[in-house]
Amino acid sequence: MTNLNEVLHKLEIKIPLIQRDYAQGRTDKESTKIRGSFLNAIALALEQDSALHLDFVYGSIKKGAFIPLDGQQRLTTLFLLHWYFGKKEKASIEHLFNFSYETRASSREFCSRLVGSEIDFSADSLSAEIQDSSWFLPFWKYDPTIRSMLNVLDDIHKRFHASNHLSRLDNLTFNFFELEE
Repeated sequence: MTNLNEVLHKLEIKIPLIQRDYAQGRTDKESTKIRGSFLNAIALALEQDSALHLDFVYGSIKKGAFIPLDGQQRLTTLFLLHWYFGKKEKASIEHLFNFSYETRASSREFCSRLVGSEIDFSADSLSAEIQDSSWFLPFWKYDPTIRSMLNVLDDIHKRFHASNHLSRLDNLTFNFFELEE
């Protein structure tokens, strides 16, 4: 068992080209329901400072990078949670630069720029704040992974704007399996 911090301090995580776009932030009824249930379970665990096990994540390790075949959606949501609380609580989150999307260059660049950004967490809408930033490129609005990430960040902000849970994020665990083993 491990957590996102442990993995990102040892390896890069690269969501491979063959994976679908990040889907948990889609606005259709089913995605909204799944996202809501997932964030509710996470919120309960964080508020109670209890463990939440997120099943298994598996893939291959190549040249110091973990390439997930299953678990991409959960890993991305965890990345966004770590970014949110890390930035909001003014902590060092340099290890989050080790998370990237290889599905398209815009998604990869967005993840990197997001980690290096400065954001006003007093804003009502994080997505609007991010899109108004000088580093945000207008054509990124058409990348489905970025759109989904922005939607999830808005939902995270609605649920956690008054909370500081960075120290509790390591309670969100998963089994980590390397295919070669």
